[in-house]
Amino acid sequence: MYYHEDTASSSSSVKLETLLEELSFVPGLAFVRDVSYVDFLDRVGRDEQKLRSAGVWDVPHPWLNLFVPRSRIVDFDAGVFKGILKDTKPVGLVLMYPMNKDRWDDRMTTSTPDEDVFYAVGLLRSAVAAGDLERLERENAAVLEFCHREGIGCKQYLPSHASRDAWRRHFGEKWSRFAALKHKYAPRAILSPGQGIFVSAAGDGLTDKVASDSL
Repeated sequence: MYYHEDTASSSSSVKLETLLEELSFVPGLAFVRDVSYVDFLDRVGRDEQKLRSAGVWDVPHPWLNLFVPRSRIVDFDAGVFKGILKDTKPVGLVLMYPMNKDRWDDRMTTSTPDEDVFYAVGLLRSAVAAGDLERLERENAAVLEFCHREGIGCKQYLPSHASRDAWRRHFGEKWSRFAALKHKYAPRAILSPGQGIFVSAAGDGLTDKVASDSL
């Protein structure tokens, strides 16, 4: 919960208690810590330093970040946290917090669920032992397959797709404008080739299919 420095501590505590009363959790497992806004933004960076000091930072990090619509977060919880990941004991962080869609500039190419409120879910796990990487990648794939099969409607943040059709599904209604901007400002597909979203024909420019997508 964000509050200004000039907000009375007692008032903030009362508001926090009111919010906690609306949640369902095991008594005694509510952990509260006051940090500055800058420290909150850099929370992953601080955990990186902890992992570095423990010697487990320079290992594979098959992270998975998703935006999950509020209307399906209970289904996501049942299928993922209480299902696929129920018996896992990962090294790393699991983040989950709500976000307001109207706080995002829709002109950005980032794709978000088509709901006013969605949850950012980050499975920020590290592969520190033999076999961890393969297991974590299988679990990530199972999470994505579950979301697709159940029609959760989530969007992956910083995804990697193997086909143009998958990229088109990811961007949804933004694809046409995105392709048009690419054709206008990078017609030879020189910028960001590693993502594989657009390809050039022998360095002569975007393929005819991509160009037609932008029309």
